[in-house]
Amino acid sequence: MAIPFVHIQARGSYRELGRAVGEGARGAIHASVAFFRDNFTAMTQGRLSFAEAERLALAYADEARRWTPQHFEELEGVAEGAGLPLSELLVPNCGEEFTASEASEGGGRTLAPGGPRGGDHCTAVAVDTGGRHVIGHNMDWYVVDAPNNVMFDLTVPDGTRLMGIAGAPYLLMLGMSSHGVGNVSNSVHSNDNRVGVPNAFVRRASLEGASLEAARDRGLLAARARGTNHFLADTRGRLWDIETSATASALLDHSPAGYMVHTNHYVATEMAPFEAVTYEESRIRLATAQGILAEGIARGDDPVELVARALRCHDPAPEQAICGHPDESEPLAERGMTVGSMICDLDERRVYVCAGPPCENPYHMYEM
Repeated sequence: MAIPFVHIQARGSYRELGRAVGEGARGAIHASVAFFRDNFTAMTQGRLSFAEAERLALAYADEARRWTPQHFEELEGVAEGAGLPLSELLVPNCGEEFTASEASEGGGRTLAPGGPRGGDHCTAVAVDTGGRHVIGHNMDWYVVDAPNNVMFDLTVPDGTRLMGIAGAPYLLMLGMSSHGVGNVSNSVHSNDNRVGVPNAFVRRASLEGASLEAARDRGLLAARARGTNHFLADTRGRLWDIETSATASALLDHSPAGYMVHTNHYVATEMAPFEAVTYEESRIRLATAQGILAEGIARGDDPVELVARALRCHDPAPEQAICGHPDESEPLAERGMTVGSMICDLDERRVYVCAGPPCENPYHMYEM
């Protein structure tokens, strides 16, 4: 049975956008925050309670307010619309920072890491074939996000329109813009983490970039707290990975190949010193998706159908699959899955989204 999601369309100031999301997705936001509140100690392997995370989030909030004030104001609007304290929404929006397997330095102290779950099972794919440009992404995170997704359709003050799917309590972090730029991201495990602008705010800012160069520059914000991989494509056929840690970065240009894949480990040689941990399943997912795309392009497959096939893949085994399903034997606080999936047709300005694993849930199409 298809998992429903909330669809919110709004335009206005950043605070107005946030309020529209908070009001329209209030039930889903409350459910997600309650999951974090009830399970956070277990999610962080006993290292942090939710109340402690609220307190520690203030240091990250100061950085976000300073460097990305418009998106901090947007989150304030979400809190107002949902009727929740801002501090409670800051915790999931610092989720990667608090549930990472690596510690963060800042304020003269070391913030204890959480657990290894994190966002370490996402898969991003893109193709440039037959004059078509398509980018896709499976989002893997805690199971609570699957029934609490939002399809965002936001027009920001400068007229840029953004479309994408994300869990209800988070800022929109991945999707497509009216500039024809596809912008998704994958978590990586950097070892130089610090108190800075959380990934949620960095990715939100990058999403508004009117070009790959602008998206890259926003993603390389000097005050970023940790690493991520910015996965970018445009209608000119450019396919860029920008791998970052808190203090370093590398650009991988896959445009000549005509396809691109990224999972959750560093690929660029120069980023190897910043790799904190690599899970072998990430390398397996990378190779699996690369094989599917290369074979499909050689056959002349439709690019949207090809990307969907890759995102629905269960090979070679459940624990190494691109399309992830929850392991019921795991504790609830550690249970992850593919909580949502998205395909962006950059030429047609169409977004296909589903909540939950795409093998079981139909994609719904939205047009700009």
